[in-house]
Amino acid sequence: MLVTDRKTDYFEKRAGGTGTTIMEHIIDEKVYNGKIAAYARVILKPGCSLGYHKHEGTSETLYILSGTAEYNDNGTEMELFPGDVAFCPEGESHSIGNSAHSKTDLVVMALIVNEK
Repeated sequence: MLVTDRKTDYFEKRAGGTGTTIMEHIIDEKVYNGKIAAYARVILKPGCSLGYHKHEGTSETLYILSGTAEYNDNGTEMELFPGDVAFCPEGESHSIGNSAHSKTDLVVMALIVNEK
């Protein structure tokens, strides 16, 4: 099945973050009968972030495609680089951002799975 009907969402200050989170949906969640909440390419321009939030009822896997991510894993801050994978299980918290000093976009693949 070729998927041609895709949407892009723009979220201002998502989860208390900064700037605009661009979420390019790869496939509609209906294809998986509700098993996933989202499978998307996420773009954060320099200075943009997805704020610190807790996953309730979902888990999230992030795969860094390009750029350097400022990542907070339950209070532990670190940098993530292309090829790195971060997993946030249900009940845990995280945030991700692109430094204001960055010269490139941060591009991440995100898979959010419904756990209940």
